[in-house]
Order: sequence, then structure tokens, then C-alpha cells
Amino acid sequence: MIGWPVDLTVYAGLVVLFLGHAWLAGTVADAQRKHTLYFGLGLVVLWVALETPLDTISDYYLDSVHMLQHVLLGFVAPPLMLLGLSPQMVEGIVRVPGVRAMTEPVPAQLIAGLVMIVWHFPPLYDATLYSSPLHVVEHVMFIGAGLVMYWPMLEATSEHARWHMSPGAKLIYMLVATLPQDGVALALIFSRVPFYEFYTHAPRLIPSLTPLIDQTVAGAVLMVLGKATLAVAAIAIFVRWFGGEQRADEVATPSLQSGGVL
Repeated sequence: MIGWPVDLTVYAGLVVLFLGHAWLAGTVADAQRKHTLYFGLGLVVLWVALETPLDTISDYYLDSVHMLQHVLLGFVAPPLMLLGLSPQMVEGIVRVPGVRAMTEPVPAQLIAGLVMIVWHFPPLYDATLYSSPLHVVEHVMFIGAGLVMYWPMLEATSEHARWHMSPGAKLIYMLVATLPQDGVALALIFSRVPFYEFYTHAPRLIPSLTPLIDQTVAGAVLMVLGKATLAVAAIAIFVRWFGGEQRADEVATPSLQSGGVL
């Protein structure tokens, strides 16, 4: 039966995240309303993924909806939450041992890629559907991996990194970040046997949506929507890069003219 789940641990986690962000914002001078708005939107996405019928459908009926849940947790909520951090807030967070090391570009890629691949291995994926505690661990790791992956891309969060990537390097970074999800997605799309035993026995909400078709749709959801979120970030970086180059040219042109070159 499809219903609205009520998991008090999820609500407790959301409250802790909100209060933690509010406390951190109150300790710095550069926090703005936009930071609260972005962070709040990130929490809303987490709520939609975990406390609406989407969660019930993913847990009991459809792998494709389960994959949509993973996209929301790993690709949509994390960048919104990171946009909710000001540079001074980030300065406080990177003092936590291990944060700076994990959020450097290379470790971030490795962590995000491993989390994506390992949790989609059939034995582990099926195990999460039979064990609620393990499923919680999986979701927390997807959220954490998403935060780590997006951290080097954003200006505020990458400010304290030892390796500052240029806009071009960030675009290449994002291209590399799509490879693990593409590998999982292609395996799901082109497989001729169901990978996940749990969904072969799940009730069919739509009779024509067989386990194999459902799995193919799941792969398409991961590939298309996962890429779409990274594409939004890539467009934002490219526009800012192009705009910065254009402003630099506009500043240089009057200087050249005054110097009699033109």
C-alpha cells in the first residue's frame, strides 16, 4: 500500500541540520538570506526523497523510483546545501579534521565514484532493501558523497582548498564525475536479466512495467537526471567564466586605447 512514511529519525536529522546551519550562520558576519534559502531548499529535497510516497514506492515497488530517490539524495540536495554556506561558514567547517582532505578534487572524485559503484552492486543493493539500518547508512553515504563531489566545484566551498581548479579544470572534473554513474546506468540499461532480486518479487504497480523494463528505466533516470544536475552546474561555471573573460576584455580595451595602441 502506497502511503506517506513517518520516520522520526529523518525529521530529527533534518531539524539537526537546520539548527546546525542556523547556529553556524549566527557565528559569522557574511551569512545572508540567500544562504538560508538555498540550505532550506536542500532540506526540502531531502524531505521529498525520504518522507513522501516516493520513498514508499522505492522501498516496496519500483527500482526506477528508487533510483530517482538516489539522484535527489546524491545530485540535487547536496549542491543546494553547499550553496547555503558562506565563505566564513566554510572556514569553520574545514577546521573539522578530515574535511579538507576529503574535499580536495582527487579524493572527492574517488569517494563519490566508489560510493556510487559499491552501493549499486546487487548483493549490497538488495541487502539495503531488507535492512532498514543498512538502508539509512546507504542514504547518508549518498548525501555525504554528493557533498564531497560538489565541494570543489563551488566558489565558496573550494576557497580553502589546497588545489584551486580553474573554470576549465572544473568542467573536466564534472565530466570525470559522470563516469561512475554512467557505468552503473549503462549496466542497468543494457542488461537482459534483472540485477536486483528484491524487485523481481515486488508487486507490479503497473502490470506492463516488468522488472527488466523497470531496471532499464532506472538506468535511464540515473544517466539523464544525474547528468542534468551536473549540466546545470557546468553551465553556471561556463557563464561565470565567459562573463569574467568579457569583463576583463572591456577593462583592457580602454587601457589600450588610452595608450594609443588602437
